[in-house]
Amino acid sequence: MNRKIFGILLSIMLMTAFLTTAQNISTESKNYRYNETDTIFFQEGEVPVWEVGNKWTYKVDNIVINFEEPDLHIYIDGDIDDLKLEVDKVTENFYELDFYADIFGSYEFYTYVEDGPINITGELGNTQVNGTITYNKTDLAIEKVNLEISGSLTIKNFEQPYYDLSFLPDVPIPATIILDIDFVNPYPIIKFPIKIAEPWGLPSTNFTLTGTIESPWLKIANIINKIIRIPGVITILSSILKTDPALLQNMSDILDDILPTISIEYVLNKYLDIGNIFTIPEVPPILCCLSKDPITVLPGTFECYNVSLMGTNLGNIYFNNTKIKNFVKITGNFQDILPSIGNINAELTSYSLDSK
Repeated sequence: MNRKIFGILLSIMLMTAFLTTAQNISTESKNYRYNETDTIFFQEGEVPVWEVGNKWTYKVDNIVINFEEPDLHIYIDGDIDDLKLEVDKVTENFYELDFYADIFGSYEFYTYVEDGPINITGELGNTQVNGTITYNKTDLAIEKVNLEISGSLTIKNFEQPYYDLSFLPDVPIPATIILDIDFVNPYPIIKFPIKIAEPWGLPSTNFTLTGTIESPWLKIANIINKIIRIPGVITILSSILKTDPALLQNMSDILDDILPTISIEYVLNKYLDIGNIFTIPEVPPILCCLSKDPITVLPGTFECYNVSLMGTNLGNIYFNNTKIKNFVKITGNFQDILPSIGNINAELTSYSLDSK
C-alpha cells in the first residue's frame, strides 16, 4: 500500500512542478592553473603523500552509473568537462579532498509499485556536483563521500499507472540533492606499494546512504497539502475527483510525513522498503600492474604504473605516485568488477602540487 501511495505522490508532485518556474542553481568554481610539462621515471610504487593545496583537474568524456536493486533501477550517463580535486584538509589519519564538476547527460529512474511500474527519464542540465571525499592516508582507501547535486532536472518521459500526464511538456525541476555515503570499511582501489606482476582484489564492504532532497516545488507541494488537510477539504476533493477519500487521506498523510525536505534514508526504508545499507561484493585478485608506461596528457608525459584487469584491455588505471601523485588517466569498462559503474574515460588536464 505504501508503494502505491508513494507512486501516486510522484505523479502529483510532478504536476505541481509544472506550475513552478525553474531556477538554475549555480556554484562558483575555483581557478586552477597548469603546471609546466615534465617527464619523470621512478622506481617505487609507494602511496603518495598529499599536502593541503594540491590540485588536479580531469576531463571525463563518459561516465555511466548503473545502480540496480530489486524493484529499483537508477541509471546516469553523463559527461564532465572539468572535474576539479583539491586537498583541503590533512589530519593524522585522513586526507579530505574537495571536488567540483559540471555535469551534462541523461538519467533514468525505475521502480515498481503495486499497480505497475514507474519509469522516469530525462536530462541533466545546468547541474553541478560538489562535495568532499575522505581518504585513508595509509592506502588512499575511500572512507566516505559527501556530495551535493544542484541544478535543474528535465523530465522527458514519466510513465506511471495512475494518471495520464502525456499532455505535460518537458518539465525543468530545480532541486538540490545532498548525499552522504559512508563505508563500513574504507574501500581501496589500488594496493600499495604497487608491485609489478602481483595481483590483488577488492574487499567486500557495506556502505550507508543518507541525505536530503530540497526543491521549491516540494515547498509548494507542502503548502498545497496543508490546505488539503483543512477539515472537510479532502471530502470535497474526493467527490470532485471521484476518488476514495481514504486514499486521498493516506496520500496527504505521506506528504505531511516527508515534505518539505525529503529524507532519502527515511523514504528508502519506509516507502520503498529497500533500506539504506548496500553491499559491494568482493572482487577476486584480478587487478594487476604488469608494466610501467609513459602516458602523454595535456600537462606532459609521465611514467605511470599501468594497472589493468590481469593484463586485459577491459580497463586501465595509469597512476603516477611521484610527479602527479594521483592517477593520470583512466580508460575502459569496469562494469565487470564494479557492477554499478560502466564506462569511464578520464585524463588529467592540469595539476598543481603547490601547498598552502
